[in-house]
Amino acid sequence: MGFVTLQMNFSSSMATLLGILGLALLGTLHAQDSIPVQADFQQDKLTGRWYSIGLASNSNWFKEKRHLMKMCTTIISTTPEGNLEVTSTYPKGDQCVTRNSLYTKTEQPGQFSYTNPRECPASVGQLRTCLQSCCPCFCLVADLELRAELCPMFPTGWGSKHNMHVVETNYEEYALVATQISKGTGSSTMVLLYSRTKELSPRRLEMFTQFSREQGLTDNEILILPQTGETGSTGMVSGSRG
Repeated sequence: MGFVTLQMNFSSSMATLLGILGLALLGTLHAQDSIPVQADFQQDKLTGRWYSIGLASNSNWFKEKRHLMKMCTTIISTTPEGNLEVTSTYPKGDQCVTRNSLYTKTEQPGQFSYTNPRECPASVGQLRTCLQSCCPCFCLVADLELRAELCPMFPTGWGSKHNMHVVETNYEEYALVATQISKGTGSSTMVLLYSRTKELSPRRLEMFTQFSREQGLTDNEILILPQTGETGSTGMVSGSRG
C-alpha cells in the first residue's frame, strides 16, 4: 500500500513539474511571437562592423554589471550554411577579449537561435537538491543515475537558449535587435541598438528606448553605452551572461 501511495505521489509530482515547464514554454513562445522581425530581411546586408550604442535588459547580470558597460565592437559575417557568425570585442581588466558565437538561422528570415551550453550539476546530490524543492516524492523513488537520466530531459536547464530577432534595420545606419533568453531559472529580455558609426541621432536613440519599454523594460534597465576607444563590455554575443 505504501509503495502504491508513493508511486501516486511520484506521478502527481511529475505531472506538476511538467505542467510548470509547459506554462514556461508557452510564455516564452508567446513572448517570441510578440517581437516583430524586419520585413524582407536581407541577411547579406547585415554583415560587417557594428558598434553597440544601446543595451536594455532585465537580467541579473545586467543589473550587476551595468556600471561597467561600455560601447563594444561587433563583426557579423555569414557562414556557408546561412548562419550568422558574431565576433565581439570588449575589455576585461586591462586587456581586450574577443568572443565568437554562432547564431543559427530559423525558418523565419531575420530570426536566429543560439544555445549557450553549460554542464549539468556535477553530482547526483546536487540534482536531488534542485528537484526536492518542487517534487520531493520524485527524489525518494528516483534511480541513483539521476544525472544521466535527467540531463537529456532538460537540455537547456543548466545553460540558456537565445532567440534573437532583427527587429528593424536600414543596414547602412542602425540595427535594432531583440533577444529572448530562457534557462532553467527563468527568462529575460535583451534589446540592443547597433550603429555603423559610434554615434546615432536622438531619433534612433528614442526609438530604441521606446521599443525597450514596449518589451516591458523599465528606464533603469535601459542604457545608452558610453564610448571607450574601440572596445566595450557588451554586444550581441551574450551566451556567457544568459
